[in-house]
Amino acid sequence: MHPRRRSAFSLLALGALGLFAPRTGAAEPTDDPDDAPEPPPPVARGVAPAKPSRPDVRLDRLEFPPGFPNGSALEHHFRRELKKAAHRADWGAGRGAKIEYRVKIEELSVREGTNVIHVRCTALGSLPKGRSTRSFIEFGGNPSERERVLEHVLAIVARGVVTRLAAIEAGRRAQAARS
Repeated sequence: MHPRRRSAFSLLALGALGLFAPRTGAAEPTDDPDDAPEPPPPVARGVAPAKPSRPDVRLDRLEFPPGFPNGSALEHHFRRELKKAAHRADWGAGRGAKIEYRVKIEELSVREGTNVIHVRCTALGSLPKGRSTRSFIEFGGNPSERERVLEHVLAIVARGVVTRLAAIEAGRRAQAARS
């Protein structure tokens, strides 16, 4: 018999055994909430079920370096990446909470070498009351893919700044809840 047919036949046989095997020890459903089965434990330590809602997170202000070639398209891309990162981050808050943050691109430079471009980017992210963080990256890439490399660097910086700001805000909220 061909190996694929043999494995398909064995899977079919196992499935049939499961259908016709007598069920023993199966619990009868009850209406008592104390007898309800408990939800399964998390897969790993620190993994919790997803929160049912998210806070309203907004970019208050973005300062992008003026005069950069194709700057408006890069700024639009950076805003989109910031929004995506803010949505994915755990801010330690639920529905009804409003969080505003600011981002300033302090440095965005492109240096061309032999068969490589070097993009250097530094961004400063801040929350109200002076809490801030800085993200820095220097990245190299193919000169023929200049825009793609720039967008990739901006995406990395956006995730770094927003993730760190979210961690700061979540820590602040956790400490406030303990107090």
